[in-house]
Amino acid sequence: MVQYSYFPGCNLKTNAKGFEKSAVAVSKKLNAELVEIPNWNCCGTVHTMTSDNLMKRIAPVRVLSRSRKHIEELEDSPNEVATLCSMCNSTLKIVNKEVKVDEDKLSKINYQLEEDEETYAEDMEVKHFLEILRDSVGYKNIAKKVIKELKGIKVVPYYGCMLLHPEEAKIDDEEMPSVLEYLMESLGAEVIFSPLFKFCCGSYHIVDDETIVDSQVSKILQDVRVKGANAMVVACPLCAYNLDYQQKKLIKQTGEKNPIPIFYFSQLMAIAMGEPIEINHFEDHQIDPRKLLKELKLEG
Repeated sequence: MVQYSYFPGCNLKTNAKGFEKSAVAVSKKLNAELVEIPNWNCCGTVHTMTSDNLMKRIAPVRVLSRSRKHIEELEDSPNEVATLCSMCNSTLKIVNKEVKVDEDKLSKINYQLEEDEETYAEDMEVKHFLEILRDSVGYKNIAKKVIKELKGIKVVPYYGCMLLHPEEAKIDDEEMPSVLEYLMESLGAEVIFSPLFKFCCGSYHIVDDETIVDSQVSKILQDVRVKGANAMVVACPLCAYNLDYQQKKLIKQTGEKNPIPIFYFSQLMAIAMGEPIEINHFEDHQIDPRKLLKELKLEG
């Protein structure tokens, strides 16, 4: 069993519990177990654009340092920290690359970490779980673990902004990504392309101006419906929140009769691999995916 030092980030413990629990469950089945880092801290959420703001970089470097120590306790573990949240992935990737090429910056950050008896030696790699599934596990091995093909699921892969941008943090080609597409096909789902696969969902405008999010989400969902899809698959807790919560609000306003359930990729993996449906926490969704799963006889 290969074990990965896994950084959950904050949302996976609150709004995205089904994302984490399903991912951890399928990781064990695939011999690529996600093992949570003890005593982790928030990565800072969004990478600072100010190049000389070292304080904003201390939190992600501390995560990397603690992951490095954690690896020493794990079984057959690569020198990598695994992530699920696309924003955490982006922040950790960018900062890791920065300190690898700037010894002075790393030295100053390590000076701050010394109070906690921690230092970082810039030898870690940051990997999103999707990268691990693609590059280390492989789609053929994933397909071998499928006991219930996702027949009838017509799914649009939605990447959002952070998985494909910026260059330093992207996990796939920004114009023609394929990791979600191949993953869904390995589970037996029908993949439907939407040109809005990285059209911003509105992101943190949900905090200060919901009308921006409403407009963005409405355009995304309209295209999904026009294409004949009955589901969307995502990898970002914020994208999932906006597409799910605001969709329910928009349905009340417009009377739309065709709700589109939002799945995390790991939830669809868990269903296909026969994991108990309870680990997906579908009760936390505003658009309940269980109705579609029941129609397709995939619920139990």
